[in-house]
Amino acid sequence: MKLFKCLSAVVASLVLVSGPSLAVPATNADGDYLFPGRRGNRQFNWEVSDRDPNGLNCRMPRQFQGVIMDSLEIPELLRTNNRHEISQWSVVRVFEQGDRLEAVTGNLANQIVLLDKRGKPWIPVSIEEGNCFVRANSRFIVPIAEDPVTLEPLE
Repeated sequence: MKLFKCLSAVVASLVLVSGPSLAVPATNADGDYLFPGRRGNRQFNWEVSDRDPNGLNCRMPRQFQGVIMDSLEIPELLRTNNRHEISQWSVVRVFEQGDRLEAVTGNLANQIVLLDKRGKPWIPVSIEEGNCFVRANSRFIVPIAEDPVTLEPLE
């Protein structure tokens, strides 16, 4: 009986340790999401929180429309941080508050983030025509808790 209790305690602790993680990205004082650069650190599921009645703009420059951000052929110019005025890029899609977004993540399960000239983070999301970038800030989008293995939302 004592052995059974010990095994039960071990199994219970394994379930607690290996269960789904509810961790979501942290923000800085300005509400910008922080994405530490380590493998497996990504957030796939997001919801639009922007209250602007005109919606949340998703942007991509004309010359890169149709580019898939997790492909091996991403133009170097599009991967270069602190170079772009992303807020001036063409609006290719507008999302409404409550819309669900799927972020594009890299092959090593890393979050793809592009920093604009001001050092503000933007993440690519999937749309029918390819990808576009939304501002990675809690005023505009919020993470949805997800299963770390399947990436399915936990609701």
